[in-house]
Amino acid sequence: MERIYYESSLGKKVMYALKNKNYSIIQVLKEDNRSKVLLIEIEKKLYVYKVPIEKNSRKWQQFISLFRGGESQREFKNLKKIAEIGLKAPLPVLYWEKRILGMVVDSYLVSTYIEGNPGKKEDVEKIGKFLEEIHSKGFLHGDSQLPNFMVQGNEEIYLIDAKLQKNIYGPFGRVYEFIYLEESYHDELNIYDKTTIYYKIAKLFNGYLHWYGSFRKKIKKIFKRKDK
Repeated sequence: MERIYYESSLGKKVMYALKNKNYSIIQVLKEDNRSKVLLIEIEKKLYVYKVPIEKNSRKWQQFISLFRGGESQREFKNLKKIAEIGLKAPLPVLYWEKRILGMVVDSYLVSTYIEGNPGKKEDVEKIGKFLEEIHSKGFLHGDSQLPNFMVQGNEEIYLIDAKLQKNIYGPFGRVYEFIYLEESYHDELNIYDKTTIYYKIAKLFNGYLHWYGSFRKKIKKIFKRKDK
């Protein structure tokens, strides 16, 4: 079973253009075993076409899509939520899903295109303030790395690849997101308080996650050698 979902006349127009192949691929923004992201043009307007390849094909992801929908559907809802709470991000246009036995086995998302550049070191102060704005609304970014913020001009910051979620962790959640931002910055940040107990706990937890990730990789390597 296949399904295309949209909520506006723009979504309907884009849906017909895709069905009738009335679009042009302007640029391949990303293509690897995790995802494929294309910049496409329809009637002289640019859109982002994203296929979450890895999550579409993983058996566990397919199974849990029975209960919470596929990756493209969730991202559509996430972009809609970001707009509803007054933050800047690409607007969702439509998503398509293919289901077998109720499970999503393939999908894609189309969103509007935001012209700008991924966050860099020189933008970190502005991005930090924008992250504080997200936190002030009671939410977490969910993946607060520098490249997941789009900088337009000198001031405008947009969310891209955000996994927006309610902050149920309080100060710990806020501090952890700054630590995550700091890691993608590869330098010390002085835009948040590092003297609190929340920082110390978050730092310990982050260290544990790194250790656990490294441990898992070593175990996998050992089993691969045994299989050979």
